[in-house]
Amino acid sequence: MIRDILQVAKREWQWILLEKRYIVLVLAGPILFTLCLHGIYGTKKVVGLPVVFVDQDHSPLSREMIRAFLANETFKFAGYINAPDEFPKLVAEDSAHVCVVFPYGMERDLKAGRGGRVEVLVDQSNFLAGSVELSNATAVLTPFSVVADARMIEAMDGVKQEQALRRAMPIDVGARMWFNPGFTSNYLNYIPVGAACIGMQLCALLIAIRSGSSEFRERSYQPLSAVRTNPFALVAGKVVSYLVPLLPVFVITILIPHVLFGSPIVRTGISFWVVLVWFPAVLITFGYGLSALTGDALLSTEVCALLTLPNFLVTGYTWPMFASPNMMLLLTYAMPLYPFVFAMKKITILGGTLADCGNQILCLAGWSLVALLFAWLGTRRILRHCPEGSESHG
Repeated sequence: MIRDILQVAKREWQWILLEKRYIVLVLAGPILFTLCLHGIYGTKKVVGLPVVFVDQDHSPLSREMIRAFLANETFKFAGYINAPDEFPKLVAEDSAHVCVVFPYGMERDLKAGRGGRVEVLVDQSNFLAGSVELSNATAVLTPFSVVADARMIEAMDGVKQEQALRRAMPIDVGARMWFNPGFTSNYLNYIPVGAACIGMQLCALLIAIRSGSSEFRERSYQPLSAVRTNPFALVAGKVVSYLVPLLPVFVITILIPHVLFGSPIVRTGISFWVVLVWFPAVLITFGYGLSALTGDALLSTEVCALLTLPNFLVTGYTWPMFASPNMMLLLTYAMPLYPFVFAMKKITILGGTLADCGNQILCLAGWSLVALLFAWLGTRRILRHCPEGSESHG
């Protein structure tokens, strides 16, 4: 009995050593996943959030408060802007995610004992990042403002520091939430849609995963002489055949959170439809090309599994992408899910257009080139395998 078990085990080990792709899947997958997870959370807390300032006061106090902001590691300087109205555009461009407005006359009002107010504008389309931004901005302003006011009272009236602190008036911090209409602590406008996109990505990859490999096996008897001189026709035909039934699925998946659960949506328009068609077309092209190149649907499926494994982590669901370490940010840009999710967020939630999706467009274009290269090479392999006019190849 034991000897039989060992013989079977030995046979399986020999087979596994020959099928090296399984070693990669079983061993490399969890290791890469763990490295990815710890790489994202390696900073231990959210830091480096880009902040812009609207300094309408141009006073020593406003400049000192800006220095206090930048001394807090949560924030990094992203520049000055002329008016708060410019902030939404910077959010759509990923240039800034918090804006601090120092109004005209702030220092004068404090000296006159009327108190002061600082506006903090926060991008709440990612609730985790927005909460960190608001809490740290308040932490910077509240104690700092009391001390600054006390210094002025002490200097102007010649009173002791203890008395000045008792007379000091803290600056009022006004918070304004952007891109989170109707609520301030709900993940509905981000997490469900983003998680649904993971299933959409897998669907688009796997729907075409046998379209190339089957030409070497199940459908090898079907002649390809009609497209032998036009590989483009074969690629286009393959992609269109899967894209047509898949598009309604994508539309329904994207709209379900908005129609059934009330998740806010600002706009759709031409930008929405361009991204919605482009993304699955790229994945279908890549899936077909990979399938044709390997000639093995199972191997292609395993490659797709490894490709999609870190997507949930590195595209900003559990950690703000713009606060990730640079190494992990490069991995984020390399993932096919990133451009689709963030372009959709910018268009449907931030009210942006394709013009605001620069990084996402570049990433989609890069994946398009990779997918077309795979599809072209895979198609050439299929056509070499299927001689013109042949009725059977197996």
